Amino acid sequence: MYEYEVLTERDKRFAGGFEPETIEATLNSYAREGWRLVQALSTGNLMKSTKAELLMILERSNSSV
Repeated sequence: MYEYEVLTERDKRFAGGFEPETIEATLNSYAREGWRLVQALSTGNLMKSTKAELLMILERSNSSV
């Protein structure tokens, strides 16, 4: 079994900004906890807003907990 975590720009770990260095440090932090990035995608609804949001989907085995 796996469990999943979805990160967005609003995640508390990005409080210092959503710069490449911050993203890298955050992903490395999650990796130390057993998570791995399985998907990153941009979402947005052009009918409601032109702002896209980045979603990062992380996965880890329940045995890592």
